[in-house]
Formats: sequence, structure tokens, C-alpha cells
Amino acid sequence: MFISFTTLRGNTLYSSLNPKQHFAGEIVESSLASFVAQCPADRLYEPPLFGAFVRTPLPPPCFETPSPKGEVDPFAEAVTKFPYNWEEGTTYAVVCMASTHSLDPSRRPTAYGLNEAQLRAEQPQIFDLLQTEFTALSVGYVHQGRLRYTLPTRPPRIHAFVGECTAPEIHALTQTPEYLRLLLQVKGEVSADELVVATLRQVCEVQTNPYEYLVKAGRYLAHLLREEPERLTAILKQLEP
Repeated sequence: MFISFTTLRGNTLYSSLNPKQHFAGEIVESSLASFVAQCPADRLYEPPLFGAFVRTPLPPPCFETPSPKGEVDPFAEAVTKFPYNWEEGTTYAVVCMASTHSLDPSRRPTAYGLNEAQLRAEQPQIFDLLQTEFTALSVGYVHQGRLRYTLPTRPPRIHAFVGECTAPEIHALTQTPEYLRLLLQVKGEVSADELVVATLRQVCEVQTNPYEYLVKAGRYLAHLLREEPERLTAILKQLEP
């Protein structure tokens, strides 16, 4: 199941499912490794969860020149194909940061001593001066019907829409734990280990056998962190029920 968006006047977007749940934002900053998206006004305090999977389209041109027919490139990157109708050019990413701040970076919000309901009644205009943005780390993209667990060859477009992945999509995305490799490399305000834990907790919610999946993910992490046993132990401990 994929998310289809329709653009309406007044900056209102709807998906074929639940618009508030699945439309997450619009890209305002983009690179190969990550992108920043601004949430719509009705999701000021509801960005995608930390560790959530999101998706966005890429430009339509082909990413690579195909190898001549009959020849196999021995240096080609590993690809994975699952029984899922991947949408060509889609970039998949994991939310690694979110923040709410003033539209004017030179003006810090002022404390009024009122709760949110009182503020909306007495000072409704202040909410028009706030915005929420989230950053998502790219973990894979779709090329020729296959999902590649690597950075896309082009960054997503500015103003492209970002949607939250559906449960079937997440289940297909995470059949192999290869996405964890890129998550472990993230650097910023939040540690990579916390991001891995948050992501795995959400991924387990769509698995038919969460325990079995955690065992598989743990083995993969043990391989990636074989020279950092203390770090591995700390991650696994946080995943205990």
C-alpha cells in the first residue's frame, strides 16, 4: 500500500488514507545523507516519531547507466528484492531529530504563564509564528524495482512531500536489518545508539514475531560492532522487554 497525495489550495494535503497521520511535511533542506522537512500547521506538535520510517520521491531521471546486456558487473552494490511493489525513485529515511522553534530565528518565543488552551484563546497569533521541522537520515532508495540499502545518488527535491510509511511498507523495508548500518553512522545531537534502539522498537511493532526479529537484528549489530562490545551490550540492554 502506497501513499498518494493530492495538492489543494491553502497548503492543505491529503493522502488516500489518513491525511494527518501519513502526510508528515515538505522538504526545505536536502542532501544525499539526510533531509529536513517542515510539518504542516496542524502537526505543529506532532512530527513523526523519533526512529520512524518516512518516504519521499526523487527526480525521475535514471540513476545509473545499466550494464551491457549479458554482462554482470562484479563490483555492483548488493540489492534486495522483496515481494513488494516498490515505487520507483522513492527515498526511504529514518527520523533522527525534530524541533519546534520560531519562524524568525532572531525572535525567541516568550513565556506567557498560560496553558495551551488559554494561549489559543487569548494569543492565537503566536502559533502562526512557530514551526516544527524534522530531520530524516536516508537509509535506502528504489531503483529498477529494487530497494538498495545505501544513500541515494541524488538528494530529494526541495518542496517534495514526505509521508510516514505504512505498516506493510515498514515490514517489507525491514526484512533484512541492513538499514541499521547507516543508522549507526549518524552524528549529531542525538546518539546513533539511541536512534537504533528507537527504530528497532517501532519496527518490532509490525513484525509477526518481534522476538525472532530482535534476535536477527542483534546478530547483525554484533557483526557491525564486533570491535565495540560495550556499545553493543548497551544497545541490546535497552531493547530488553
